Parts: sequence; structure tokens; C-alpha cells
Amino acid sequence: MEQSLLSPVVHEKIRHLHPGSLVDLQFSQPSSLRIRTSLVGYEKNRYLVLKLPQQVIDGAYKEAFVEGNITVVRCLLEGDLGECIAFRASIKTISHHPVHLLFLEYPQQIENRSLRAKQRIRAFIPAYVNPVEQGALPENFSLYNGFVIDISPCGCRFSMKVHADSSQINKVSIVLELLVPGEEERIQIPGEIMNCHLELQELSLGIKFELPERQVAKMLQRFIVDTAIAS
Repeated sequence: MEQSLLSPVVHEKIRHLHPGSLVDLQFSQPSSLRIRTSLVGYEKNRYLVLKLPQQVIDGAYKEAFVEGNITVVRCLLEGDLGECIAFRASIKTISHHPVHLLFLEYPQQIENRSLRAKQRIRAFIPAYVNPVEQGALPENFSLYNGFVIDISPCGCRFSMKVHADSSQINKVSIVLELLVPGEEERIQIPGEIMNCHLELQELSLGIKFELPERQVAKMLQRFIVDTAIAS
């Protein structure tokens, strides 16, 4: 389902972007071009700051990267939102000193589309993440214990404190163990780590479950009262 959002609601979407978030730029003038870069930051209602793509730094596509040219910007909002947002923006300026940066106008309107068949609900469930193959996760992670902070029958987001590089964690098969309050038994759900973000020593893992939705929903009935998600 697509929606059109007007300011100030626009900022409620933009604020979920973080430095390093991948950004897709699509140009139609002077020729068709699609190129990827990443977010550096933004100032509300003024501009977005992106890394200038390396291809442009090396001298390519300069006819598209000029002040005033319009681009369609697409980004993924992960976490509990699970949305793709898109908006049109013009290039405000390009900076080459001290670093190569691209400044875009702040969007006034955003199109957003949900990427999930089932929306997740917020949770706070103690859990462990165990790799299926030993050594699949960095050795300097001493304990993979943390909390599931949102969940649906399709997947969840797992958060943990960490002092390690998260760049190796992607497409790793795991078993998620949920701790049931007052019981020794743990609920085990096989899954796959689809993405990760490290911010202020807090690691967030996006996990896709590999069991049928009905089976997972039945498991979650021990935690979740909302019948829309646990049925």
C-alpha cells in the first residue's frame, strides 16, 4: 500500500535514516541513470547530505550531477517500520573540500510502501542468537544474548550490546532462542540474519524466520496477546 506524506510527517520518516543508510538515486535527465550511495546526515527542512558516489569523483556522470538537476531518491527504513520511501529532490550543491559530498533539498512529500506482509509489534523478549555453523559469527562476540525488540510470524529485530565489528554479519543461518518467563524451556526458531546495524555499541540484527508463519504464530502465543499477530 502506497501513501503520500506531507511535512511535518515527512520528518517522522526521514529521522529513521541513519548515517551509512544506503540511498538509491535515479536520474532521467540528461540521460537515464541509477546509482547508489549512502547518507551522511541531514538538517531538518533544509537539506540531506550524501556521499558523492565514487564514480562521479572519478569523472563519470558529471552531466547528471549538476546543481538544480532532479533525482528520485529511494531508501529502506528497517527496524519495526519495514518500509521503502521515495521522493523527488533537486541537487542543491556539490562539495569537494574537505570531502566529496552531495547536498539535496529536503523533501516536502514522500511516497512510502510497506515491505512486510505482516507488520511487527514491539516486544522486549530475552533471547539468544546461535549460529548454525560454528565460526559463522565473529569470534570476539563473547555472548549472543540480548532482546527481541519487535516481532511478527515472519521475522524479528534482535538487539544486543557488543564491542565488535558487525560487517561480517549478513546472510548467516542462526537459531533464535526465546526465553519464556518463569520456565526453563526455550522456544527455538531457525532463521537467517538479513541485515545488521551497529550504533553506539548497540547491534541490531534483522532476522527472517524459516518456519511457516502459522507454526511461528503458535509459538508466539505464549508471549503475545494481540490476536492479529499471534493467530
